[in-house]
Amino acid sequence: MTGQRTEAPDGYDDLARNPTRVSRRVPGPRRRGERHPDGIGPAPGRAGARPDRAGRGRRAARAAAVALVVAVAGALLDTVLWGRPGWVFAVTAALGAALAARTCTRAGAWWLISAPPLVVAVVTVACEEAAGTTTLQGKGLATAAVRWAVDGFPAMAAAEAVLIAVLLVRGVRAGRRGGRKRSGRNNGA
Repeated sequence: MTGQRTEAPDGYDDLARNPTRVSRRVPGPRRRGERHPDGIGPAPGRAGARPDRAGRGRRAARAAAVALVVAVAGALLDTVLWGRPGWVFAVTAALGAALAARTCTRAGAWWLISAPPLVVAVVTVACEEAAGTTTLQGKGLATAAVRWAVDGFPAMAAAEAVLIAVLLVRGVRAGRRGGRKRSGRNNGA
């Protein structure tokens, strides 16, 4: 066998000529029924094909910006009508949270859960300062902080509750879809 040359299948001639050289080619994921014309690996142009994740991130960022604008618009409307943020702000904050939760990624959901209290607190303080109902200076700061918390709490609670509800519904739906896929594979194989 020392003088004989072994024939290798197409695409593996380099390995047959030089067995010490290791091929670095790793085939990409295959879709059902797709094969390379030579029978080796996935079809050309399909190796590693994934949906555009950058586009999804931009959509989520846009939805978060729209959610913030909706909440701020509700707070401004409440401030103009009644002098401080109230129930219109609570409804628009919940609507904005639902929109953001609907479009966020799974990893982004963990960041999103902590956002409503912070956003509502900042918007409440800004609106009440703009309306002149409280002041950030002097001895009244502690009293003003309590007032901001009381005025902002309905919006915080509504936004957080709606956000968690939308994320739970998304999780249950994703689990059901995944369960159908798994059971289909197990029964059909």
